[in-house]
Amino acid sequence: MSLTELLLATQDPSKNAQAEAQIKQAEQANVEQYFSALAQELANPEKPVVARQLAGLLLKNGLAAKDLARDRELKQRWVALPAPSRNLVKEATTTALVFPQVDVGKAAAQVLAKIGAIEIPPNEWPGLVPLLLQHVTNTDNAARQISLVCLGYLCEELVLVQEEGGNISDDIANNILTAVVQGMRDPEPNTKLEATRAFYHAVVLAKKNFRNQVERDVIMSVMHDACMFTAAPEVQIAAFECLVQIATEYYDFLMPYMNNLGLLTLETIKSAPEKVAIPAMEFWSTICDEELYLMDLVQSGQPAGGRVSLNLIQQALPHLVPLLTVTLTKRQSEDDDDTWSLAMAAGTCLALVAQVVGDGCVDLVLQFVNGNFTNQDWKYREAAVLAYGSIMEGPTSEKMRPMVEQSLSHLVMALQDPSVAVRDTIAWTLGRIAQFHPTIVPVKQLMPLLCEKLRDVPRVSANICWNVQVLAEAQNSVPYPDTTPLSEFFTAIAMALLEVVARPDADERQLRMAGYNALSVLVSKAGNDCLGHMQALTTEMLKHLQESYKSMDRECELQGYICGVLTSLVSRLRDQIAPLADKIMEEALKVISAYQQVRGGAQVLHEEALLLVVALANAAGSGFDRFMPHFAPHLTVGLQNYEEVQVCLTTTRMVGDLCTALEKKIGGYCDMILEILYTNLKNPAVDRKIKASVMTCFGDIAMAITGDFEKYLGPVVQMLREASSTKLADGPADNEEWVDYLNLLREGVLEAYSGIIHGLKESGKLHLFKEHVNTVLMLVKEISEDQTSQLPVIKAAVGVVGDLILVFQQELTAYVGKAPFLSQLVQTAIRSQEPKLLQNAHWLQGMLVRFGGM
Repeated sequence: MSLTELLLATQDPSKNAQAEAQIKQAEQANVEQYFSALAQELANPEKPVVARQLAGLLLKNGLAAKDLARDRELKQRWVALPAPSRNLVKEATTTALVFPQVDVGKAAAQVLAKIGAIEIPPNEWPGLVPLLLQHVTNTDNAARQISLVCLGYLCEELVLVQEEGGNISDDIANNILTAVVQGMRDPEPNTKLEATRAFYHAVVLAKKNFRNQVERDVIMSVMHDACMFTAAPEVQIAAFECLVQIATEYYDFLMPYMNNLGLLTLETIKSAPEKVAIPAMEFWSTICDEELYLMDLVQSGQPAGGRVSLNLIQQALPHLVPLLTVTLTKRQSEDDDDTWSLAMAAGTCLALVAQVVGDGCVDLVLQFVNGNFTNQDWKYREAAVLAYGSIMEGPTSEKMRPMVEQSLSHLVMALQDPSVAVRDTIAWTLGRIAQFHPTIVPVKQLMPLLCEKLRDVPRVSANICWNVQVLAEAQNSVPYPDTTPLSEFFTAIAMALLEVVARPDADERQLRMAGYNALSVLVSKAGNDCLGHMQALTTEMLKHLQESYKSMDRECELQGYICGVLTSLVSRLRDQIAPLADKIMEEALKVISAYQQVRGGAQVLHEEALLLVVALANAAGSGFDRFMPHFAPHLTVGLQNYEEVQVCLTTTRMVGDLCTALEKKIGGYCDMILEILYTNLKNPAVDRKIKASVMTCFGDIAMAITGDFEKYLGPVVQMLREASSTKLADGPADNEEWVDYLNLLREGVLEAYSGIIHGLKESGKLHLFKEHVNTVLMLVKEISEDQTSQLPVIKAAVGVVGDLILVFQQELTAYVGKAPFLSQLVQTAIRSQEPKLLQNAHWLQGMLVRFGGM
């Protein structure tokens, strides 16, 4: 079969498997010929359009992948090809870009974007962007449009490269911006649309241009015109989305443009079609996000890099709040269909405004609430309650108390409103009051009414369940108090929630999930005076679990909700759970088996069932040993299944729980556990969070098996040393996620060292660790000198140095006691003013003085 025939055969169900296998074989046999053949197919005008499109798709897939490890591999494969072969592919693809067939052009555009992402950062294809710019100035509409589409794809790729620490030169960014702005000025609507879509990504690359006022003025003028291009609403939508992007990337430069932008966006929200008004509304929500971010930096004492809030929301308040509240009335129907609407966008924006300005918005919103709470039209009543609920987060309880106390009885009475939308929003608003102003809520008066309203339609009942959950969470400031205001209602609430989950209509609006979640939180936050009711509730939940297998789905969701309640019950009852422990373990394993069955026999773990087993291990302590032969195979599955990150992470952390519960009895499973942990650390495809968690596991195992850890000491310390060698410079520059990961990794390493020190000390084998002390101190020195070290890492460093001094005393302090990095570490810890860290720092300081350091 020719390549054309093979490509067409992939679309034929009777031939596609064989054709795809042949194509894959060709790729593996000679990738250079494979790429060349596909590029020539893509560029050949005599070939069928479908075959050319498919050739483009295969080329694109040969250059990039969603999996990061595979993606790196494919990019390296392309770079390794001989230059003539790469040039052939590039020339053929650029030729195909401007063919009359749009679908072929789009396929070529995607291929060029992927190649550009590889070759532009190292300046290996400087001609691509100028070529596209040349096409944008072409007299042919189709050529202009497809080149702008290509620029859009390319910008999207280059933004990702930049986020990963790659360098995009100012010349490239400038050329891209020139081409895109040129397209945005084009009077032809489709050209303008493609240019505006490309601008969305291009603006992120245009940092230098935005810092130049003349260029910034041009950009903002072009943006303003595109937002007002009423001849094509699609252009307006794309333009307002770009404005949102500008607010995110360049908030600091917005002030001179806000008079124009304010009028433009507010007028658009008021009078434009909804699909245009929604992104205009999003502009204000984004400004709120930026101002909240800057407020958070100030409140947490973090450096803002000279950035300050422009207080744009405060200045716009008299115009913005009345518009938002009126927009809340634009609900089309009482049906809650979850379709994002202008009224929903207004509610979200109003909630953000309240967080930014706090008490400043309350009186303005209350004017609307008071004027519409009893309106004859349900839309206005619902809007009034929605506005009220939206401003609960932000304003102080002192400001809200008089209004809430006065309005609460009216809100409760309005739970009888004939409009389901009004009742639903009131239930939500009551939950918001309980969430943000719990001290104002009269629990004794409210709870019986909430139990009654749990019988309302699913939509309202689900929000009442959330109310119960929020009230339970708010009632106790300490874990496991003797009693709470909800104690006298515990049985009544639990019975009402059991009725909810058993309702025939509980599948609607995720009511069953809401009921089980509320029950789980009710149990976990209950006073100790409710423990006597929990044994019977556990038996009831086990019945629910046994019944649940009649209703199975691919994710075993129902079983997960029930496991969640059982986890809370086991965690509360602790050793009192003993009579039911065997049954609980049996059911947890049954859920795991059922989950594997519905997933086609895949080796997977059900996360909620796993968490239930963790709770049972914590409750049963060394008695959990009898369950380990049955659970160990599942533990192996969870630790090896790194592709399901959350499950693998939970299982890895569970090793620590098992070590605490079983102590030395975990020893028989350590060979298996450590072998998998070593493998995960060496595998580049394993998520970084899992690797950081593995470090802590080493310390947990050492603490549990004490002297028996001797046989693992060498390989484990080698792993810890390799992890310690990871530096800030190894990751993308100025990347917060990388900084967080590095801190998490170092914290895990230090915790591992602490565990090893304590474990070996307990067994009298601490001398085995002497040769590794310098490795630990070098890591501590690096942490003390790193400006990006976060408090948990400083705390772990203080702890491990204290552990070393405690066990080695003058032998260590004589060697390192007066080292400047130790003094620096102590001072950093003291400056933190974090009570626990401060206490540890003074303890370490005392130890150093006591044993002759400092």
